[in-house]
Amino acid sequence: MVFIRKNKNRSGSYSIQIVSKQRGTYKVLKTYGSGRSAQEIEFLYQRARQEMQMLDGSSSLFIDEDDVKVESFVSGLSNDSVQVIGPELIFGKIYDSPGFNKVESDLFRHLVITRLFHPGSKLKAIDYLFRFLHVDLHIDEIYCFMDKLGKQLKEQVERIAFEHTKDVLGGEISIVFYDLTTLHFEAADEDDFLL
Repeated sequence: MVFIRKNKNRSGSYSIQIVSKQRGTYKVLKTYGSGRSAQEIEFLYQRARQEMQMLDGSSSLFIDEDDVKVESFVSGLSNDSVQVIGPELIFGKIYDSPGFNKVESDLFRHLVITRLFHPGSKLKAIDYLFRFLHVDLHIDEIYCFMDKLGKQLKEQVERIAFEHTKDVLGGEISIVFYDLTTLHFEAADEDDFLL
């Protein structure tokens, strides 16, 4: 069996070696040098890996230092260090275009962009914001904000939407459509109307 070994030297540097193990004994086939920084060690490791691939018959001919740097950088990433910015870039411009960026609330912006990009319940919005934007919210914060939106920010949001619509339509609004898909009607008393 042949493998790559990272060996710590007395000086504190690491050497990269190709080692074979046969019948319980280890034999160093080749040493690629030693390094102290993560980049040096990674470069040596990639050289050793390339030679191992050549022995297997599955290698490219050249080591590209840029590939080593990229692989070294990417290997240090975890899901916690990744943040999704695409929806913010795209839908953020759509949010800003009518003038909603004048509403001084980061939570309003997060909720609107999340609703555009990842429609779902308030709990799904919380999950999305935490997982991809590292914004930690509790459901009660959303409900409290909805109250604030209804009492304090409603007029400002309506005014921004009205002014933008008026600008888009050339200054004249003659018909307004309302979305009634989320409304329903209930009655406390039964009547004679049966389906």
